[in-house]
Amino acid sequence: MERIGALLTGNPLDRPPFTLTLSLYGARFAGCSCRVYYSDPEAYAEGQRGVVKLCSPDIVFSPFALPLEAAAYGAVLEFPEKGPPYLKKPAYKSSQAMTVPNPCNIDASPHLSFLVRAAEKVAADQKGTRPVAAPILAPTDLPILLLGMDTWLEMLLFKPDEAKPWVQFALDHFIKVAHAYATAGAAFLVTPVMLTNPALVNPELAQKILIPLLRDAFSQLRIPIVFHHGGNRLGQNIRLFKELPNLAGFVIDERDSLSEARQEIGPEMLLLGNINGPFMLYRNLEDIKQRTDSILKDRKGDPKFIFASTGADIPLETEEEKLITIRNTIAGSQGADR
Repeated sequence: MERIGALLTGNPLDRPPFTLTLSLYGARFAGCSCRVYYSDPEAYAEGQRGVVKLCSPDIVFSPFALPLEAAAYGAVLEFPEKGPPYLKKPAYKSSQAMTVPNPCNIDASPHLSFLVRAAEKVAADQKGTRPVAAPILAPTDLPILLLGMDTWLEMLLFKPDEAKPWVQFALDHFIKVAHAYATAGAAFLVTPVMLTNPALVNPELAQKILIPLLRDAFSQLRIPIVFHHGGNRLGQNIRLFKELPNLAGFVIDERDSLSEARQEIGPEMLLLGNINGPFMLYRNLEDIKQRTDSILKDRKGDPKFIFASTGADIPLETEEEKLITIRNTIAGSQGADR
């Protein structure tokens, strides 16, 4: 906590802070199946204790299992043996069957309750030592998991009157879950935002509807939020989002330039990245060390940089030595120049 606190207040650092997306990886240490790990808050917390013991990241995560939010409204999930739950079927089969739901009561939903209680347990474990980041489904993206991408885009583009109550529902759900995470002890939120990226949607739609929805949602937060690239390159599009309220910073894709991103967002905002997490399984130790060294060299003198894995979770099968190599390489580096 002292290292992240020093970064936020501008005090000298002994080394650059780092975090890795090891939400899934904790299942190695929990002594249970992934299905149990993503349904039992104590099992999840036990897994994160193992993560901390292994590589001591400066930030730990509550469950990175966004489809569980959609499952609270009837989305059908698949629970793989070695991964987090993923969407199997949207909640609604056709537009004729769609009724806008009311935001769930957190404690009445086993899926939402698990997410919040797991965050609470991890935050209690790490209190005073390291902050907890809570991944949360972006309000722009929740309807995709309930209606399907095509139906949601069709509504937004051609049926604005039908889309309006869904927008309000997604906003209300987001705020309810965000407030619950804040109460549980999360230090900040992380939201992978897919639908606002101009690589996926019409820029006019993003500017007129989707970014204003994010602005409305973020303005009501009680804790800061980090904008995650969501698997897409941000590039110069990062400038579209940098003025959002309560925004602490960005996690950018490995294919993006850290230097260019810093130029776009200015010196005060947090910048996190940029070694690909899912690809870690296929990298050898020397490549990982070289990539880590390269990132640290690129960001030397950047007092608001946090070394982080990008993309989704680091795979469960990734050798522990690879994570330890990152930790040791960063531990051997000098603090950020000021």
